[in-house]
Amino acid sequence: MASESAKSRLASYNAALVKRLAPLRALPDGVLCDQSLSQVRVWVIKDATIISLFFLNPESGTLDGPMSRIDIERPLHLLAPYTRALLLTLLWRPSPCRVCVLGFGGGRISLVLHAHLSDIVIDNVDIDPAFATIASDYFGVTFDERQHLHIADALEYLQLSPHRYDIIIMDAFSDARDHLGHLATAEFYALCRERLRPGGVIGVNLLRSDPEFSTKVRTFHSAFRATVAAPLRHSVVVFGAGRLPAPITELSARARDLGQRYGFDAGLCDIAAMLCPLRMIDLW
Repeated sequence: MASESAKSRLASYNAALVKRLAPLRALPDGVLCDQSLSQVRVWVIKDATIISLFFLNPESGTLDGPMSRIDIERPLHLLAPYTRALLLTLLWRPSPCRVCVLGFGGGRISLVLHAHLSDIVIDNVDIDPAFATIASDYFGVTFDERQHLHIADALEYLQLSPHRYDIIIMDAFSDARDHLGHLATAEFYALCRERLRPGGVIGVNLLRSDPEFSTKVRTFHSAFRATVAAPLRHSVVVFGAGRLPAPITELSARARDLGQRYGFDAGLCDIAAMLCPLRMIDLW
């Protein structure tokens, strides 16, 4: 269980975050931000207390996403199941010192890790600098000595980074237009293995709608000695490491303990109960 001092610190963090996001509550529902970035057009949309980040599809005019989503009255609650699934990387490294998040967007996972793990350093990587302002203005992210944003391609960042990580999280969405195939190759995963500390883990969100989904699953499975997956409705979250943190039948109980230790505003047991060997995933 979290100590009283940890609970007090988290309560203060959450209260400050709610206060910081409070001005958004008075804004009318609809599009709060319409911005063309270097590779994509972004819309931030408000619906009651929910703020969502979408990509505008230039071909169909439809919205892809949401890529990030926050309830401004409950900002530390991760609404998307895949984001809660990616917290299960903590099963391998429950007390990480340094984490790398590839694909920042609104910074939802990074915000929650920053709030709950007081000693962690997070290196976020995204290709477009505009996400620093978007994440700060609409999703409550604060950058400090523990929360960094590096503007770079994920592959190039890992090639040049002097750091090794307890956890690498890959949250760069991919579809037919994103040209992110270089972040799902055997060579890329070999680089990730080099950048992980002993006992470290990588968690990757793979969209079922990706035309290369089955190929990417097979590539990931071949790249790591131990692989498990959480099959979700729209994606499969895959984990790669040198070994499992415990027998797969024990992971749900460990996820419960993890949630109690850090006081996460979301249960992790239900997703941990879904974990199965990656080879058992039905690719179709």
